[in-house]
Amino acid sequence: MTVHIVGAGLAGLNCALASADAGHQVVLHDSARQAGGRCRSWVEPTLGQTIDNGTHMVVGANEAVFSFLDRIGAKDSLQPGPAAFPMFDLENGKVWVATPARLIGSIIAASWRLPRKKDAPIGDALGMSRNYRRFWDPLALAIMNTPADQASGLVFRRVMERTLWRGQKASQPFLAKGGLSESFVAPALETLEKLGVTVKLNHPLRAIRRNQTGVSEVDFDGETISMRPGDRLVLALPWIVARGLLPELPEMPASPIINGHFRLNGPAPKLPGGILGLLGGIGQWLFVKDDLVSVTISAAGGQIDMDGEELAAKLWADVARALSLTGRPAASRVIKEKRATLFHTPEIEKLRPNPRFAGNLILAGDWTATGLPCTLEGALVSGRIAASLLTA
Repeated sequence: MTVHIVGAGLAGLNCALASADAGHQVVLHDSARQAGGRCRSWVEPTLGQTIDNGTHMVVGANEAVFSFLDRIGAKDSLQPGPAAFPMFDLENGKVWVATPARLIGSIIAASWRLPRKKDAPIGDALGMSRNYRRFWDPLALAIMNTPADQASGLVFRRVMERTLWRGQKASQPFLAKGGLSESFVAPALETLEKLGVTVKLNHPLRAIRRNQTGVSEVDFDGETISMRPGDRLVLALPWIVARGLLPELPEMPASPIINGHFRLNGPAPKLPGGILGLLGGIGQWLFVKDDLVSVTISAAGGQIDMDGEELAAKLWADVARALSLTGRPAASRVIKEKRATLFHTPEIEKLRPNPRFAGNLILAGDWTATGLPCTLEGALVSGRIAASLLTA
């Protein structure tokens, strides 16, 4: 059996790794010149710095993340921080620190209020909590990339069952010491090479031909591959690209993310774990590393069409107030990801497709029906599920 995996983001990389470990011949294809998909780093000329396309925080309970990093020899590439999340209120300048111990009463109440079976928005369950504005709302926004008054409470519950409800160690945050590519992508490609996996970058998929039993041929630029009996095709592509190849996939709205990056004129102020939550501003979470400050706007539908300079000015105003900085940054860069994740409403959750699609065709990606939101953990879980279906 040859497994053709199209898409070298985290879902595709993990599927390729699990498939090769299972003894399958694997070919990994991607249209880009580099692997990693939305989990990648590059040197940004504007800043003269290596940045990620988005700051991704991992927590101790992200089993799929740590299993993947352990397999590729990169487990030590993440920097742990304390299980304490300082929150700065831009409206009044007050700081408070959210910890599992401090929030124990609210956490227990949330375990009762969040839906177990019939889905409903997070805000319906937790909106009356006194910690809603100063913790649950920004936390839900970061995890779900959907406003809490619209986001699936059932999916959020699954995340809480894996993390916050399991205590301090499960909630401990981790950030990449270097870039995302350094942690997740480069060592994965090295491991795949050792396993004999063929990686074809700059190799876009143009068409899929199907018959009554499944995929018969796959057209790439300059190459047509005929699927032999027993071969499998895994589409580990972003949803919008997959739907262009498979029109029967459901229409599922996306939610954007915007990241602002600012190079300071000196070292950034020290923060516990390098993280600061922002309340009452345009962005929600701020991250510092050396002289670089990055701030994220989740569920950025209201800002995605704003001019980049205007966005940078608004974000910098919040950053400067939160970190007590004066003057202007040495350089700035705003990155817009228009289709960063699904818009995780209860209605959209019902539409997410099963990875077992048809015949010899399997789907992977954080947008498939993993039961988790579109995160690093969700992407890696989807890749592992796809690999498990190859011989099922």
